Amino acid sequence: MEYRGPGRGPLAVALTLILLLSLFGIGTSEATSHSGTVAQVTGGDLPMTASSGFAFDPNLLGNVATTTNLTVTFTDGDVQAHTFTISSREGWVIPSSYTGDQLTNFVKAYPPLFNIQAPNPGTYIGNFTSPPKGWYEFFCNESGHFQEGMYGFIAFGEALPSNLTISLANDGPGAAVFIIVGTIVALTMIAIVLGFVVGRRRGAMHEMPPERLGYPEPKMPAEPAPPPGTPPKSH
Repeated sequence: MEYRGPGRGPLAVALTLILLLSLFGIGTSEATSHSGTVAQVTGGDLPMTASSGFAFDPNLLGNVATTTNLTVTFTDGDVQAHTFTISSREGWVIPSSYTGDQLTNFVKAYPPLFNIQAPNPGTYIGNFTSPPKGWYEFFCNESGHFQEGMYGFIAFGEALPSNLTISLANDGPGAAVFIIVGTIVALTMIAIVLGFVVGRRRGAMHEMPPERLGYPEPKMPAEPAPPPGTPPKSH
């Protein structure tokens, strides 16, 4: 039988494509840490936005006025609830390994310097008096959001320390990439299987007769002789 399915070349190309796309999907979905741009706040207005992907914008703020009545305009631009909660523990980074229970205990031990809730998408306004010189961490206190990387840092009366970083949970397409990659992989595998099946069928259609392969066509077995006395068949 002559096999006419996909050759080794196309198969190797398909497998290489699958590997590269898989590595791309993994690489763009990993959480990484960044030293982002520090926003400078002037006057008594402090705008803050909670965006999709568990992120604050801005997530780094420096040189905010001290001992000043600040008006926070908190915009929830996501489809779920968020909070803007400023820790009252000065100069301390909440461990990113904290579980939900550990974060709850931390909030009980250090009541927030400021907290505003956005139960639904929209804009919410709150006020508080900024503390003296120092820097603090702020975070979303909704269940699981801190663990997704929803936090940042704010400094009053000074610049933020240069070694503070923010973790972006969704540093790339993430789940969307996995869906695309999975679809491409599935379609590629289906194409390979179909090509193999069709190739085998085409190979069967073009099967060489035995005499072309160097040996004679097998003879059909002769019919057994009729018993004695059987009249001959009429034609």
